[in-house]
Amino acid sequence: MQASWADLHFGSTKCQTFVSWKVSCSSTAALGMQTPDPPLAAPIKKRMFSGTPFKHVFQVHGATLDRNVRLLVLVSWLFGYASGAYEVIFPLYLDWIGVTFGEMGILFGITAAAIAALNIVVGAKSDVVGRKIFYAFSLALCGAVNLLMPFFKKLWETLFLSIGQSASTSVRNAIHNVMLFELTRKAFVSAYSRVNGMEYFAQALGLLGAGLILASTSFQSAFLLSSSILFAALVIFIFGFKEERHERKAEREDPGIDLYLPRELKIFAISGLVMAVGFGCSHGFMTPLFFVKKFGTDKETVSAILTLHRLSFAVPLIFADKVLAFLKAYSSKSIVIALMIYQGISIAITALIPNLIPATLLFVSHDLLAAAFWSPAQSALIQSYCREKSRGADSSKVASISSIGGIAAPFLAGFLATLDISYPFMASGIITVLAALILLLI
Repeated sequence: MQASWADLHFGSTKCQTFVSWKVSCSSTAALGMQTPDPPLAAPIKKRMFSGTPFKHVFQVHGATLDRNVRLLVLVSWLFGYASGAYEVIFPLYLDWIGVTFGEMGILFGITAAAIAALNIVVGAKSDVVGRKIFYAFSLALCGAVNLLMPFFKKLWETLFLSIGQSASTSVRNAIHNVMLFELTRKAFVSAYSRVNGMEYFAQALGLLGAGLILASTSFQSAFLLSSSILFAALVIFIFGFKEERHERKAEREDPGIDLYLPRELKIFAISGLVMAVGFGCSHGFMTPLFFVKKFGTDKETVSAILTLHRLSFAVPLIFADKVLAFLKAYSSKSIVIALMIYQGISIAITALIPNLIPATLLFVSHDLLAAAFWSPAQSALIQSYCREKSRGADSSKVASISSIGGIAAPFLAGFLATLDISYPFMASGIITVLAALILLLI
């Protein structure tokens, strides 16, 4: 019984209450069938923002999103700007203080390995004590790292701070989508597309803003601005977000670290691991290098390409639920697989195109036409397979296993690039298609 897009987005008449959903889950599991989707969304209020330019962002089917979700939009916007700025500032800062490319590779590799298991611990603990404390901690830690970074110039010092930055991002990512799902349930995909779409849009602004700030001031000013934005987000979140989990805390004890995962989530985790390898071969540090080495582009052009790349994901993601509604006749799994395959093919063909403009347009199409739509659908599917009492742990285990691929990707991309600058993109496309085909096992 494959979940359709309509089930994930509009709600199912088969499961009107959480109790009936649990009963249905048990019966379908016994028959070897797919677990049905979770119950309807949390309350959606019809009030503020209905007449503003942000109407679409704050509404689902004409009803205004829950206050907590609207607050997450604002916090995600601020976090997105700061993280986008950091993405530009930190590598340039490392180069400015004399860190070599080889040392950068070691630094990022150690950082990725150091936080690989962090998601599992955070997810499991948040199931017991709540999500808010971890989300707030991540904002505080990220703000502190940005504040301190310009005062430290030795490799081991920047390594320590880099681990702190990645840890804060990892903690937030482990909590963010779980929290959003618990707030919205059946409206999750709509909320996901708006909240995360606005965050990625803000990242694009951060990419541009950081460059302008560095051109006119200093690294210290750029880091200080990002830190100030993050601390502002922290204050807004602490005093604005209302967590309602008291009854759930009381009824459960800390189970420790449970390594069990439902079969479907194991498949998502394996696919995610493979996908992370493919992603790393064409993204991160490899994206600007590809366009510089293959086409001889200057820094300004590369910056424009990176901004276009980010916007090509952010803008359609904001409206993803509207677009995916036209595909409601197809199962959500089929949509994810088909769009992932397109993403892989488009990236691989990009490596074969000899001209900059068509190569750029085809490359950004993997986000514009594919990733912006399969990512919310996949996230909804993962949440639907998570066990209710260990949602944070289950979701985080999938993310942690997937992140292992991100450790290997830079080494593979670097090796392939020494042979030919086009090889990492070709490998990325092939590996992405493989990751999509793995999902056929669900």
